[in-house]
Amino acid sequence: MVENSEGEKFCGNCDSHNSYNYPIKIFCSTRYAQNKNPIVDSLWHCESWNRVSQECYCVREAKKNNGSKTQH
Repeated sequence: MVENSEGEKFCGNCDSHNSYNYPIKIFCSTRYAQNKNPIVDSLWHCESWNRVSQECYCVREAKKNNGSKTQH
């Protein structure tokens, strides 16, 4: 079972994320604007993290994907 990501800081639940290589990688518009590498892991977060206002499946799906890799 995948844990609830409520309260956890992940790029996948930040308001700056956009789909890139769903669900494991995201494109971060904030990092892009800062001239930093905008392609990051969905389960990572930086100092500019800001909770997304609407629920997104990125974190849940990334955790499922991460769990399936460790079980093989």
